[in-house]
Amino acid sequence: MTVELAHPSTEPLASRSPTNPVHPRWSFLWTTPGRILTIGVVLSALVIACAFATSTTINDRQEALTTVLDHSEPLAFAAGQLYTTLSVADAAAATAFIAGAEPQDVRQRYEQAITDASVAVTRASAGLTTEPMIELLGRVNAELAVYTGLVETARTNNRAGNPVGSSYLSEASALMQSQILPDAQRLYEATSARVDAETTASTRIPAPVILVVLATVMFGLFANRWLTKRTRRRINIGFVAGGLAVLIMVVWVGTALVISTSDSRSAKNTAAQSLKTVTTMAITAQQARADETLALVRRGDEDVRKQSYYQRMDSMQQQLDTFLRADNGIDKDDLSGAGDLLRKWRASNDRINAYIAVGDYQAATQVALGTGEDNSTPAFSSLDAALAKAIEESRGQLRTDIVNARRVLSGATVGAAVLSIIAALAVALGLWPRLSEYR
Repeated sequence: MTVELAHPSTEPLASRSPTNPVHPRWSFLWTTPGRILTIGVVLSALVIACAFATSTTINDRQEALTTVLDHSEPLAFAAGQLYTTLSVADAAAATAFIAGAEPQDVRQRYEQAITDASVAVTRASAGLTTEPMIELLGRVNAELAVYTGLVETARTNNRAGNPVGSSYLSEASALMQSQILPDAQRLYEATSARVDAETTASTRIPAPVILVVLATVMFGLFANRWLTKRTRRRINIGFVAGGLAVLIMVVWVGTALVISTSDSRSAKNTAAQSLKTVTTMAITAQQARADETLALVRRGDEDVRKQSYYQRMDSMQQQLDTFLRADNGIDKDDLSGAGDLLRKWRASNDRINAYIAVGDYQAATQVALGTGEDNSTPAFSSLDAALAKAIEESRGQLRTDIVNARRVLSGATVGAAVLSIIAALAVALGLWPRLSEYR
């Protein structure tokens, strides 16, 4: 029996399945359950983004405030102390020189000022990080060593009765006024500006947080409206719970940021500004005192010293008036009588100039160093004490404001994270029953 095989070309072709699926791969996302799932994922992601944005903002502010409190402000204060104590030393050195038999208390004041300046240099050196500021501080330290050497040479010649002592003291004071104090001033201004900049950074409006929160709220409203139309249910318990969690987070974090910003602005615009003003006044007072006493040391330079003295007194009076008129000044009560002290001091200096004009340097020295009510020393000492107390009060308020600004943020990061997780879970639980309706 013969079996004939068909030619392969005559065999029927096998059926082939279509190369493209009937439904596209992402077609599920365009179905109602797919859209519900997408809404849940996007809304949960936005809630988590809110927590991340708020936590980042809070952490950044806390770090900035901690830096100000632990590094920048102590550095600025050390620079201010250096600037102030150098002026104190110059005034005390001149006062001790004209007293003849150097008073022990004045000598101790000079030595204490030099010691305080050395301590301030050490503290500042531990906090400076930029090379120009380090070089500036090094130059101040080197110049201070030269200054103290000149003062000691002046003292030695003065005790020996050598007239050349006054020349050494004048050279020392010129070094202080023309080089050391300007360098110390630049250091103080640079460190104070750093405190201002870092404090200002903690008061900026958190734009990313606001944008993310607004996006979350807008998308949540849109999602709720879409679900209402699709499911015919007006209230979704999960959305309500998630919305309440987000609302609590926004109110909590927003309130903390507002209070922290207010304290930071108070630190910058009130306490820090008062501290700079009062510190400048204290330094100017010491420089005016040095001008007053040096006029009795370098005879023939009285007119130059007198002009410098009156310029400093006018500057102090202007700063004091501005400080007392301002609404945000610190410790105004202690400085309320500073104007009378300035007037008494100026009147005493007028008497000194009158005695110098007739060549009676002994009487002029008595007015400059005497302890009587109409002499210079009581007015200057009272003014210096009031300014020192105001510096202490202003610095204390500055640090208190910064501490308060940082403390109010404590716990907000953890709270935002917990509430965001609660909100995300609430959204998921609210959408799950709607998804389960589609089989």
